[in-house]
Amino acid sequence: MKTYHGVSPGGRRSRSQIGTSEEAAEMAGARRSRRRSQIAVTRPSRRSRSQIGASEEDDGLVRPGRRRRSQIGASEDRRRRRRTSPEAPVPLPGDGDTPRNGRRPPAPCESLPLDMLWEILLLLPPQPSSRLLASLVSRRWRGLATDPNFIRQFQARRRSWKPPLLGFFERRRKIVFNQDILHPPDRVPAERIHIPFGMASRGFEVLGCRGGRVLALHRVLRQLIVFAPITGEQRYLAVPAEFGPPSILYGAVLCAAGEQDHVHGHCHCSPFKVVLVSHRRDHQPQACVFSSETDTWSNIISTKYPCELHGDSVPATLIGNTLYWLLSCNAIFWFDLDMQSLAVIMGPPGMNESGNYRIIKPEDGADGLAIAIFLFPNLQIWQRVINSQGIATWFLRKTVEMHSTLGIPHQTRRKVWQDKVLGYDEDNDVIILYVDDSAYMLELKQMQSRKLNGTRSMKQCHPFTSFYPPDIAI
Repeated sequence: MKTYHGVSPGGRRSRSQIGTSEEAAEMAGARRSRRRSQIAVTRPSRRSRSQIGASEEDDGLVRPGRRRRSQIGASEDRRRRRRTSPEAPVPLPGDGDTPRNGRRPPAPCESLPLDMLWEILLLLPPQPSSRLLASLVSRRWRGLATDPNFIRQFQARRRSWKPPLLGFFERRRKIVFNQDILHPPDRVPAERIHIPFGMASRGFEVLGCRGGRVLALHRVLRQLIVFAPITGEQRYLAVPAEFGPPSILYGAVLCAAGEQDHVHGHCHCSPFKVVLVSHRRDHQPQACVFSSETDTWSNIISTKYPCELHGDSVPATLIGNTLYWLLSCNAIFWFDLDMQSLAVIMGPPGMNESGNYRIIKPEDGADGLAIAIFLFPNLQIWQRVINSQGIATWFLRKTVEMHSTLGIPHQTRRKVWQDKVLGYDEDNDVIILYVDDSAYMLELKQMQSRKLNGTRSMKQCHPFTSFYPPDIAI
């Protein structure tokens, strides 16, 4: 009988084949039993939690993946401290945690009573951006900041304020308005500063700024212009024939409003006066006053004391009801608005030597006048007083060292530039100094200074102060 691969056709196997298969089965069973014994050795037996904790405490080892409750609590404390550490931002109420009704709780400022919020907003400073920034807090604040009754009461508070310094006019190739002294939020938009088109001519020169108005002169045409940069008001005036060429002209503009409750610095629509000063060919000074209410010039007022005016126009300083100008002969020219009289007085010693000085208001509202003489690194403040016998004398009130005040290091100066006084703001008692091709704004009361940008190669500037109209600020 033939077989196929050792298997008989009937499927029967030989004894040798059966024995071989039985041996193979036994060997496989032995291998399985050995495997089970190895697994039983390596697999830990099931123990209770108390047994596991006791064994871990005995050997002092912590098995991976198994931590005690005290360790879990310590790690949570560390994560909590990390979230509230100074390096990480502290979560604010309402950030990410919303109430069940889906609404966040109101901010503390929104929960204030209306009358209390009204009084708080009345304490805002007079800067142009004050009410604008307050109106951006919420709809409630904007409603108060734009309320006509609030604006009226806010304006009434201005009686005790001084008009803010909005910038200064200077002459380069033309008359320009510089606002670099202000921080960006307080700068008036350039499109809202109205400068007459003719001011771009090289013939115009600014004579002074006061009460929100600017006085300029065209030296060739001998024509004056009074304009309000905030409202765009303009007024052209012809120079009297007595002040014809080649005389040098000084001038000043001031508010003529006589109301008791009038607030200077918001005089855009109030009547004004223009004081024009010059000297004749015999060097005797003369003055004339223009009134916008009568639209006429006054009679010529003169004095016999000879003097000489500077070639460049020097702005006047208003102290009380008297205008003061500096002259080139160590003298001061003053014009009394009430008495309609003028006179010339001598300045302090050393004023003629430096040629770098400016008339300022005396400290603490004292009577008389004061002069700041700038000789870097010192700023001297001289004050004029009149004793009981009617004799006027000058005394040196104080000397301030400018290195530390202006923030200029004590070292040899690399550049040699003329130290000079560029301008003076009589409303805020601020003087602008020029040192080493840079300008500095110095508050004379606190003796705090700030370096100004974009002031290279400046010659002279006219500070412009004014309140910003409330209907335009927002």
